[in-house]
Amino acid sequence: MMTKITASAALALLTACGSASVAEQEAAAQTRTASAPLTIAGIRIGMGAQEVQATLARSGWKIETSAGEAWAATVDHEAKRQRGVFPVEEPKNGVAVLNATKGDERLIVEFQPMPTGDAVKLVKYVAPAAGRTPEEIGAEMVKRYGKPGFSQIVGSTYEASWCTSGDRCRQIWGNPHQGLEVRLDVYGKLNIALSQGVAAERAWQNAVARAVGGGTAPKSSF
Repeated sequence: MMTKITASAALALLTACGSASVAEQEAAAQTRTASAPLTIAGIRIGMGAQEVQATLARSGWKIETSAGEAWAATVDHEAKRQRGVFPVEEPKNGVAVLNATKGDERLIVEFQPMPTGDAVKLVKYVAPAAGRTPEEIGAEMVKRYGKPGFSQIVGSTYEASWCTSGDRCRQIWGNPHQGLEVRLDVYGKLNIALSQGVAAERAWQNAVARAVGGGTAPKSSF
């Protein structure tokens, strides 16, 4: 019978035997999967627009939304684009972007249209550090999300990343699966971003292509 050994378990075994190099330890750390759900202000990837608005309203956020194309309009838009029909004007019955404020806190939520309604694909949060040190913010983030796949403190700045599905975690942008990034910049601003990952974006593009009748979207050159 074969036994599946996770990267963290293998690292622990190697370390105990004195066989894990520094490079191996760093590689295992950078593919660590987040141990807690990745959310910002209660918002998760894939959450519907109505649920997002209800969640934020319960927490006292002031909300503004920008209209976007719903699923049917998105499919029709793509079909017209493929036929060379320009300009394309579709009704804006969906939610493209949500902006929310609460005191000094700012939140931006981006959606993509789905057959079941608009769903969260990206969340960005910005707020003052309010006098907290990089070490204090780091401790708060670990308490909220678990140990990060990557983190560092340089002077008055802090950055850390939490990844999923074994993605390398030096940074989240361009990773296949969803991830969360925290940055405290030199101006004392705390920036947190939650991204769905490129695999979900690719799957969405293919879903639109299938709905139009064009099979799958062409692969990117990059």
